[in-house]
Amino acid sequence: MLRSTKLRTTLIAAAAASTLAAAPLTADEFTETLDAALEAYEAEDINAAAEELAYASSLLQTMKGEAFAELLPDPLDGWSREIDMDANAAAGMFGGGVSATGTYTGGSGEVRIQMMADNPSVMTMAGMYANPQMLANMGEVVRVNRQSFVNQNGELTGVVGGRVLITVAGNASLDDKKAYLEAMDFRAIAGR
Repeated sequence: MLRSTKLRTTLIAAAAASTLAAAPLTADEFTETLDAALEAYEAEDINAAAEELAYASSLLQTMKGEAFAELLPDPLDGWSREIDMDANAAAGMFGGGVSATGTYTGGSGEVRIQMMADNPSVMTMAGMYANPQMLANMGEVVRVNRQSFVNQNGELTGVVGGRVLITVAGNASLDDKKAYLEAMDFRAIAGR
């Protein structure tokens, strides 16, 4: 029989740790999925166990994306916000990590904020954004709350905490885009 106390302990510990940070409905589905993986494993159905674990992993990725989306700023007065929950799934196509996108409408037009973290592409770009000389060569440097962003044709891009790429785009005024950056909690973003 394939029963392994170590595997069972590891899966249960992972489930417990992940459940603490998850929303109740998703956490129930997550723990049910882990239970199904254990049952399949104990029945020596390795393929089914692997499928259940893959699904549990996707549930965790969704939870991470939802928590990351909470870091998007609230809409400014007179603006509305729509959060794109599919943006996190798209991050997987670009090497993994977590992503959140919010579209804000009002004022002078539309502002789109995209955050992407823990992605190999972002890690590669982080070095460029940490270098003031490279930033100056890429475009006008805009400082917001002690963070540097490059203005390239009205699109502001910067890396926060060496791991989170933030891009602010749209047809709204540069002042509105800066106002949204000022509303962001860069410390919380870097720590998530």
